Amino acid sequence: MTKKESEPTYEEMIAELREIAKQLDDPNTPIEDAVNLHQRGMALIRKCETFLQKAELTITEVPQPTE
Repeated sequence: MTKKESEPTYEEMIAELREIAKQLDDPNTPIEDAVNLHQRGMALIRKCETFLQKAELTITEVPQPTE
């Protein structure tokens, strides 16, 4: 199994969040679906935040000088 199959990329998660937002804005979305979409969206937001925190750590890490 490749990484792409096991875990979506940041960009894929953002695209899914946009789609979820569209569905939640639709007044015809049944309430049960809206609750499930909200839960999925919150899970994606947490994954995106974790991804960004890891990326920030990688970027801001200062290499130790070699002696």
